[in-house]
Order: sequence, then structure tokens, then C-alpha cells
Amino acid sequence: MKINILLAVNIICGIVFFNSCGEPYSKNIELENFMYISISGAIDKTIENTVDLDKAASYKLSVSYGGTTNYNQGEILAEISADNSLVDAYNTENGTSYLPLPAGTYSFDKSSVVIADGSRISDYITLEINSPRIDFSKEYILPVSIKSVTGGKIPLNEDLKTVYYIIKGDLITTPETDKWTVAESSSVWQSGYKVENVYDGLRNTYWHSDLSGMPQWFAINMNGNNLIEGFSWINRQDQDQHALPKHVKFEVSMDGTNWTEVLDVPELPNSRGQQVLELSNKVVARYFKVTVLSNWADAPYSYVAEVGTWAGEKPSGDYDWQRSTWTVVDFKSEWNATTWAVARIFDGDKSTTWHSEPFDASKNGMPQWFVVDMMEERPAIKGFLIWNRQDDHGHEPKNVVFSVSNDNENWTTILDLAEMSNDYSKELDYKTTTSKTGRYLKVEVKTNWANGSWTYFAEITPY
Repeated sequence: MKINILLAVNIICGIVFFNSCGEPYSKNIELENFMYISISGAIDKTIENTVDLDKAASYKLSVSYGGTTNYNQGEILAEISADNSLVDAYNTENGTSYLPLPAGTYSFDKSSVVIADGSRISDYITLEINSPRIDFSKEYILPVSIKSVTGGKIPLNEDLKTVYYIIKGDLITTPETDKWTVAESSSVWQSGYKVENVYDGLRNTYWHSDLSGMPQWFAINMNGNNLIEGFSWINRQDQDQHALPKHVKFEVSMDGTNWTEVLDVPELPNSRGQQVLELSNKVVARYFKVTVLSNWADAPYSYVAEVGTWAGEKPSGDYDWQRSTWTVVDFKSEWNATTWAVARIFDGDKSTTWHSEPFDASKNGMPQWFVVDMMEERPAIKGFLIWNRQDDHGHEPKNVVFSVSNDNENWTTILDLAEMSNDYSKELDYKTTTSKTGRYLKVEVKTNWANGSWTYFAEITPY
């Protein structure tokens, strides 16, 4: 074993001695097989940029090489330009549908860069994007390539000679209604029916025009650049009101002065559920304008509860809850099974009422509750529209809890109203706080406004 170790040591020493007798390694080691020229960013292939619509954006590019420690390769000149002929191939390879950035919306401050002798990286070339001239309802791609290299022996790497700039606008896609303001309107009937009601998120408030005749209109300043693919619409909810908009026109603007029509609906459905309207082409706008040209009652006025914009995933219209099929499966009390039954709450008539037992001590008292079988698992309830009793008052529900279940045993609270309004003159609108699907709906009235032993409801409508 000792002999083998000694032999190995002698061999290693011999190799070291042999190499030390020859020419020493150069301090500048060239690995020509690994030397190449590339454009900055090409190693990532794609660079995504979001630009401000109101001002130009600029990006700096350079050319460099590696694979050596000897940067005295002489001066290298690289020609750089955009190459939109590569867009189709990029889309095919990546399953995208970007458009070429239109001519006249971008420029370079020069056409070439130089890698000086003794350096490995060039000076910069600046790409400028003229954002205000671009329609950012679409998405674009700009391939930038090294077109030629002269003055050196270093080859151009074909795989790293192009960088792809994806250019998108800095757009609002989820409406920021808290920033919206009213730009102008044709009229407002009374102070309680202001235009601001159309974007407050409540179905029981609405804009009401004056009574001077049609058309009537309003314009909203969204105070930001919004991508719009369509509008959502909710009519006034009162069942006895019929002057719902019929012929409606939508326009958009960037300055609030010059308007472009994007949608004309000759007959908007006479429905009180949420309607979803889609544009043929998405647009970018800071303002939108709604003009009601006629209504279904031929009245000299009209009204709207909610109007919104959307982009991206198309929202769904209101779900058909099929309340007429629902069955009351349990309850604490109802005063009279014919006149004051729990089922009266879901009959679509606000003049009928569920009334809990007022006299029988074994059944009255708080809490009062009932359970409804909605006959199949339903989507998550987004909110409730509620009418209080219309013909007598004082014992309206106060603390009310709404829950859902799939088995009528395990319940999830979706809304807990500590103080539900006792206003009976209008339909109340409450958003749920928890999202949960379910087949069964339970409503529990824990207290009422009179601190009494009975209570009542006129209508409860989920949405």
C-alpha cells in the first residue's frame, strides 16, 4: 500500500514539473467555442412592460459578449432594429395573440451600438414608446434584434440576438367605484335620487330623472384609465314601477368632451335582475355616458339602480333562485298557517306577511326562526333584498342572522345584521359577508325593535 501511494505522488510531481518547464498559461484565456454576442434581456427572451398611457416610456438596451477574459478583440459595431416579422412565429410558439406595435408609436435614438476595444459591453441604445398614441385596449409585442455585427471575430448567438418587449397599458380592470364622480347629467328629480346612486352598490337606491321627457342621461368620471369590455346593469327594484329604460345608448370618452358610441341597445330587457352587456370590441376610457332614449312605460322620465363596467372575466347575470319551488321545512312559529305563514315571505308580494305567534307562550318569544329548502344546492348568495311589513309596525326584526347549509344540520352564517333597518317604506339591501353555497336557508330573528315576543317579515329575496 505504501509503495502505491509513493508511486502516485511521484507521478503527480512529474506532471507538475513537466508543465512548469513548458510555456506558462496566458493570463487571458480564450474559449472561442463559448464566445458569442447577445442583446441585453434576450436570455429571458420576453420582457413585459406596463406603461403609463399619458406619457412616453423608454428602455435602454446594450450588446455584450463573454466566453473570454481577453476583451481586446477590436471594436465591434452592432446594428439594432425592431423586427415585426417575428411576431407571428412568437404567437404560434407561445399560444398568444399579441399585435405588432404600430409603426410611429416607437423609435430608437440611434441605429447601432459599439463595443469598444477593451470592453465587453456596448454603449446604450434607447427605445422610446409613444404611449399616448397607442390604443391599449389591445396588447402588443415588439421584437428588437441585432441585425448585423461587424469589426470582430466573435459570432452572433442566433438564440440570443432578439428580445421581445410585451407592451401593456397601465389600465384599471376592476372598477374603482370609490373614485368615481358624476361628470354631468340631464336632470335629477329630487335630492334622494342622485346620479351617485347608480354606483353605490345598492339595489334599493337609484337615479331618477326629472319629469321633463325623454331622452335623459348621465355621465360618470371614473378618474382613471379603465379597460371596458362591457357594462353591468340593474333596474329599479320596485315591482309597481314600470318606466324601466328600454332604448339605451352607451358612450365613452377620454376627456369628457369627445364621445364615442360603443353600444346601442334598442330594447333592454324589462327585467329587475342584473343584466350583463358585452361590447363588440373592448375600449379604454376615463368617462362613460348612459343615455336613456325611451322606457317601457312611455313615461316622461326614467330611472336606473346600478350601472357598472367590467373587463376580464365576464360577470354572470342574476341567478334564477326559483323561489316558487321552495319549501318551508321547519320554523319556530307562525301565527296562522293560512294568513301569516312563513311561505308568505317568498311569494313575491310585499303586501303579504309572515307573522310569528304573538300569544302562545310555548311558541312566542325571541328568537324566532325558520328554515327553507331551496330544493337544490344554490350558488353563494351575494345579498338580500328585504321588505318589512307594510300594514302594521313596531315589531320589525332588529338582530337578524342568515345561514346556509347543505344538510340542514351544519350551518354557516353568511350575514349577521346587528341592527336591520325598521324602514318599511323602501326595499332594504344587505350584502352577505361570507361566500358559501348551500341548499338550505335559515333566518333567525334574535331581537325586534319593540323588544317584544313576536315579529314579522314581508319579503326576502336573495341575489
